[in-house]
Amino acid sequence: MNYHIKSLCHQGAIRDNNEDAISYGIHKELDVVWMLIADGMGGHNAGEVASGMLVDHIKSAWSKVSITNQANWLTWITEQLNSANLNIFKQAKNTVGQQGMGTTGVLIVIENNKCHLGWVGDSRAYTLKDKCLVQETVDHTMLQELVNKGAISAETAKNANTKNLLSQAIGVRENISVDTKTIVISSGDTIMLSTDGLHDYLTEEEISHYLTDFKTKKDVCDDMVNQAIDQNSRDNLTVGLINLTK
Repeated sequence: MNYHIKSLCHQGAIRDNNEDAISYGIHKELDVVWMLIADGMGGHNAGEVASGMLVDHIKSAWSKVSITNQANWLTWITEQLNSANLNIFKQAKNTVGQQGMGTTGVLIVIENNKCHLGWVGDSRAYTLKDKCLVQETVDHTMLQELVNKGAISAETAKNANTKNLLSQAIGVRENISVDTKTIVISSGDTIMLSTDGLHDYLTEEEISHYLTDFKTKKDVCDDMVNQAIDQNSRDNLTVGLINLTK
């Protein structure tokens, strides 16, 4: 499988620092790709510390993956997000100015015709298959929990002012619950990871349009970010795209 990858992590039009982070890599021996996206939060500059710590942890863990010791990928993803959570939690607890810092995280590993993913928070993963866009992650927000219980509608949650109030994040508590899933993918499919500064300001129709153009349009990440900013995004914006070809 061949991978066409692009990403953009943008400070945005309002914020004076960037607490988002994105990273990815390819294990050539295993023909496996990983990508991580994170949206930090906390006190002054602490959000970018948390998201940076998550990225650094995954990079370090990935460097230890080999043909002889590769694990079940969903297990590996869960273990790494839990381990990063403890590292961030302990540093936040013991460092002045970093108390309460945390980060969202979506981590994917692509192997053959499968995409394994795990997430905590409200950063998202989408897939585009045969022009059909699917949000693969379910936000860990207080409003989404109410939607899950049937207490409010998805439309009510979408339009609420408190839609980004997280129910859990990496580093805020000693224990987290990582959601995981495996998606069957094939040549021609596109996977997108994004933070809320991007996907909250684009419709699904707009996202689908951009992902359809991804294979032929070189500046699609810039175009997505610029449109979200034009549509009043006041946050950091990050997007990562992977298109699969034979």
